[in-house]
Amino acid sequence: MEIKKSTYYTVFVSLVLLSFLLIGLSMNTTGISMVYYPDLPSETQLLLRRIKGHRTTHRLSNPCPGASNTTRCKPNGNIVFIKTYKTGSSTLRNILNRYGLANNLSFILNRAQPVGHVFKSLKSFPISKLLPPIGVRDGDYRHYKYNMSNVHMRPSLEDLHNLMNPNSVYITILRHPVDQWLSYFQYFHKDDAMRNLFGGNDTNLDPVRTFLNLPAKFMKFKSNARNYQFRDLLEVDTQREDVDYVREKIDEFAELFDLVLLTEYFDESLVLLKRLLGWSFDDVLYLKMREQPQRLRADDEARKQLLEHNRADNMLYSYFYEVLQANIAAYGASFQDDLNYFRDHLNRTLSECVGASKVVDVAGDHQNIRYGSREQSSPFCKKFVSYSSSGDVFRRQSNQSGNTGR
Repeated sequence: MEIKKSTYYTVFVSLVLLSFLLIGLSMNTTGISMVYYPDLPSETQLLLRRIKGHRTTHRLSNPCPGASNTTRCKPNGNIVFIKTYKTGSSTLRNILNRYGLANNLSFILNRAQPVGHVFKSLKSFPISKLLPPIGVRDGDYRHYKYNMSNVHMRPSLEDLHNLMNPNSVYITILRHPVDQWLSYFQYFHKDDAMRNLFGGNDTNLDPVRTFLNLPAKFMKFKSNARNYQFRDLLEVDTQREDVDYVREKIDEFAELFDLVLLTEYFDESLVLLKRLLGWSFDDVLYLKMREQPQRLRADDEARKQLLEHNRADNMLYSYFYEVLQANIAAYGASFQDDLNYFRDHLNRTLSECVGASKVVDVAGDHQNIRYGSREQSSPFCKKFVSYSSSGDVFRRQSNQSGNTGR
């Protein structure tokens, strides 16, 4: 009897899926928290596993031999952080700012923007609009070499590389595509736009469902409101989000980034980052920045639709979720001990330093939760519970560059 090729394919796919399930179960016995999103399309999972690049674990498998929570190797402060929107990137930027301030490092900063964001494409951004590095004369462009980049920009990889010190580490952070989309939609008041346009007297209007059911004349707006993370990373064609193109870009991102952190695994990601950079656990302590007091929600059916709507972000996140888990496995048996140590240390620091919280208006029309420091706090606590690190970096570099010579 002739067996059809499709039967062989079905058996093969089943065995592949079973093997990944067993790997996941074996990893979970170590105590590493895992969240597998059942709403990820199965064909996307298979695609991402097929295209998984060869550079997924070796950067972190043994970057700092013998390093643990009590020892460290030579620290690296040369970092390119491609900042994404509504992913916890401001919290990560604050960590980098704190380290840069403590070690007198130079940042790529737009001199005309209070906290240094470039926003537009770096390719079309005149170098004269950047603050000089510390100790470099204004206009001495040949010596414009920076330790860190952590501002919002549309980076051109070649231009960015030319501005950075050699051997810079490239990192970014991603968030589950549905949760990131909801946060972005709310932060930039697109939910209010839905209420204003279609709510009328209906105070219970669901802005997410309203968006998903927009009539045909709003298709351009609907098409543009998706895949925000994919569009944030380097030079991508925002009009192309077909599977082959996304696959090509993910290959490029996998080759470029030394570490992609995930919001849902922020502590785990920071343990990996600490090891990659040779930093201490004190260096990666964090306080949440830009935390919204009330999050926009979506029901299960809307989440499924949003996942399909953000298909490129879904593929991107799914791929780097696999990479993160592989990096945790490559870290070795000490990972869980280091993670527990870090969380205990973080909780002690938060308990010692952080006081009452309040909701404040920031950046004009955004509400965030902010914390105060405890009374009679130590100098460390006062610096830790601070929301001015980006401004501090900008002011310090403005004061220490320009006329100081090289």
